Amino acid sequence: MHRLNPLSSAISAALAVVGAIFMLAGCGNASSSNGSAEDDAVAYQVGEPLQDSSYAIIVSSEYGSDTLTAADYSQQVQLLMRRIPPNQMNEERRQDLHRNLVQQFATRHVLLGEARTTGVSADTAQVNMQMRQMRSQFQSEEEFQKALAASGMTEDSLRNMAAARVRMQALQEQMASDVDAPSESEIEQYRRDQQQEEISARHILFRVGENAPQDTVDSVRSTAQTILDSAQAGTDFGALARRHSEGPTASRDGDLGYFTRDRMVEPFADAAFALSDSGDIATEPVRTRFGYHVIQLTGRRMQQMMDTSQARQSLMNEQRQTALEEQRDELLAKATVRVNPQVVEADLEG
Repeated sequence: MHRLNPLSSAISAALAVVGAIFMLAGCGNASSSNGSAEDDAVAYQVGEPLQDSSYAIIVSSEYGSDTLTAADYSQQVQLLMRRIPPNQMNEERRQDLHRNLVQQFATRHVLLGEARTTGVSADTAQVNMQMRQMRSQFQSEEEFQKALAASGMTEDSLRNMAAARVRMQALQEQMASDVDAPSESEIEQYRRDQQQEEISARHILFRVGENAPQDTVDSVRSTAQTILDSAQAGTDFGALARRHSEGPTASRDGDLGYFTRDRMVEPFADAAFALSDSGDIATEPVRTRFGYHVIQLTGRRMQQMMDTSQARQSLMNEQRQTALEEQRDELLAKATVRVNPQVVEADLEG
């Protein structure tokens, strides 16, 4: 297995600061477009698997072709895996990581190809700024040069990578700018649509891990049920929270304040928002990845509507992002991606 030395990791970390790690540099928001963890569909075409074990990905289109070696791809996977705590890594997340890397490489290919075709160039001042940012990650020029050498790179190749990123950013900004300003009626509708219901609640948390043994889970749930029974029988909820809760809100009587549905994990939000009146308590302990919760509703209200200027800017940003994603997917539809399934451990069409 290709191993990274500390200096190689350092230069890679520096490149990550500006979103440019080795061959997968600078795809902007590529990972949030179609083909990411949030969307199973892929905009590009999936070709026949690669048989040559030295390659991980080959992307081809009217712009030509780009190849990523198995060694460089595996190095990138290692770098990203180090940023994810082991207890948060599972099969689904691992496959998402691989899919996103393929998506980013394909996106880089079509964006650079389109930039060349349309004559979009890299602003020298921005390239210089990114080079300064990368240099600033090292304590001295000597350390920076050593890291470059250890990574098999030169200043010129690093500058080329930074220029590619700037060029792609310029193209994406151009793509995103091609939208009309929202009308006043659209802004008002957006303000109404964005207004959400909020509730306030208290909870008593009994911690148990997601992978805890079943007898431990059963024991913790039994304890939570006993406390829930006491709360329903009229024992002061705040006092129970102060005495029994293992969460950070215990000292505040379990008070979570006001929150919208999307601020809480789904099982908790579903149970809390299902309660009708202030003082109501969920009929059973609710399990989330944090443990078991005894939940009491304490209030319900509608959010204050955002002001018009904020709504105009927010709606414009959403429309620009939509325009960018649509045009990027049109470019990706021109590309065919072939991967080595022994290296890229994900079902790209699944």
